[in-house]
Amino acid sequence: MVGYVTWASLGEVGCFLEGECMHSRYTRVMGAIGAGMLMVALAGCGGENTNGGPTSPARTTAASSSSDAGGSDASGGASDAGGADSDVRTKGLPPENEALKAPDKADYLGISYPTDQGAQAAAKYFFDAMYYGYATGDSSPFKGISDQKTCDKCSQVSDEIDRWRGDHRFLTPPTLTFDAVERLPDREQYGGKTPVALKFTRGKTDEFDKGDKGKSFPPMTYEAALLLTWQDDKWVVSNASWEKISAQ
Repeated sequence: MVGYVTWASLGEVGCFLEGECMHSRYTRVMGAIGAGMLMVALAGCGGENTNGGPTSPARTTAASSSSDAGGSDASGGASDAGGADSDVRTKGLPPENEALKAPDKADYLGISYPTDQGAQAAAKYFFDAMYYGYATGDSSPFKGISDQKTCDKCSQVSDEIDRWRGDHRFLTPPTLTFDAVERLPDREQYGGKTPVALKFTRGKTDEFDKGDKGKSFPPMTYEAALLLTWQDDKWVVSNASWEKISAQ
């Protein structure tokens, strides 16, 4: 399975890479306790909420796109199509990027079920779809796993991916290592949504603009929190928050 992780970007190259998007009031995800605190902050940002449980270790995956911004509508596109790629891609991609396939939900154990395991799988898919989008310009898988109306970061990500596609910008495919993926305890302020915390390391990636190499991003470790909702027989990310914790 190809893995991709990234976060909403408000700046030139995206805040997932720059680590500037997280508001100061957000608390880092530091194990179950720290992650819970981040989820509380997230629940108060954009009016989103969630529920909780324990974690599962992640594996190393080769990500496809990097940068940060948010994705949207619940129409799955390539994400529900089981890895089928959209025709909407950045023109002039190098072979490495061109060969990338959209993340296939069949590769995410339990994602099709309203269980803790399914929520954790959907959280991984969310990040994979983001990196795939930044690497190819195809935002449809990311839009399919996120709620554009409730998740501001998601809409920022998908808008940025679409903008990058028009500007012929992309990221080289980094490797992602998920160190932990945890379903956190339910809290009233999550409004019945399911909270999931993640810790992952994104490998080195480079930004290209119209074929010219731009900024290089060294490996970076992040902690993140998502609020997910089971609706229309699938998981959707209702809100998202993250923080850069260390360079590798």
